[in-house]
Amino acid sequence: MQVLQHVFRLYVALDKFEQAIAFYEWIQGLSCERRVHIPETGMDAAKVGGFLIFTGAPQSLARVRDVNAIFYVDSLAAFVPWLSENGAEILAGPRTVTGGRNATVRNPDGLIVEYFEAMR
Repeated sequence: MQVLQHVFRLYVALDKFEQAIAFYEWIQGLSCERRVHIPETGMDAAKVGGFLIFTGAPQSLARVRDVNAIFYVDSLAAFVPWLSENGAEILAGPRTVTGGRNATVRNPDGLIVEYFEAMR
């Protein structure tokens, strides 16, 4: 059971998406690694280094804006029960989403995190 990577989640208006991608590419000296449309939410996302930038309609962003980070994990099935047993609150999931499976969790300190296991 391991967190493989963690990234900050950012939420921007549709007309600021390209500008935000360019900004985070420049400050990290990296190119955008991946862009994806997320049909279940109607949002688009771009991963640039340690940031996952989301855009979409304001009502779509409002539903997920409280999630502050993503922890990419090796086994969601192992993490979810451990989190519950150690004081975390499972807010949603586990469920199948674009690219894998996730669960939205409020950690014991209050941080809201998407735990995500990529498809293999």
